[in-house]
Amino acid sequence: MIQKERVESVDDIIEKYAVSSNPVRRIIYVTIGCICMVFAGIGVILPGWPTVSWAVPAAFLFSLSNERLFRFTLTNRFFGASLFEYYATGKTLPSHVKAIITIMIGAMSTFSAYFVWTVSTRGEEGKLLQPNTWTGADEFALGAFTIMGVGVLGILYVILKVNTRSSD
Repeated sequence: MIQKERVESVDDIIEKYAVSSNPVRRIIYVTIGCICMVFAGIGVILPGWPTVSWAVPAAFLFSLSNERLFRFTLTNRFFGASLFEYYATGKTLPSHVKAIITIMIGAMSTFSAYFVWTVSTRGEEGKLLQPNTWTGADEFALGAFTIMGVGVLGILYVILKVNTRSSD
């Protein structure tokens, strides 16, 4: 899926994406959004800690609850440009980012499933491709298969549902 149109100003983004919600939801969304912003702030200081990954949910939550905080996330000097680009292009990602996300979901799901299989399914002498040798508590490897299934669903979601930006 390719982007349709680009929005050029913060005001246009706020007009398009900001919605109001009831007071209880607003408080909940602002609270969770502020927690995400604290984690994003840690990412500005701490190398290796993600920044935009925390700022995106914060911006989304602020778009549902507080126009001023939503505007702040879009204009922030540390990660505002990335968020602005995301919203300005209609919530799209560049194709190389989608590829990295897909590879990471696949790698982490495979690693996690193998770890769960080793801990709960393998047993003493079990071999990966010989199910009749598995003697662990989860002898049918349901945990590992569940992890792989959820990973496949995540990959399919990214490939099929997340819009792709034609150029960065």
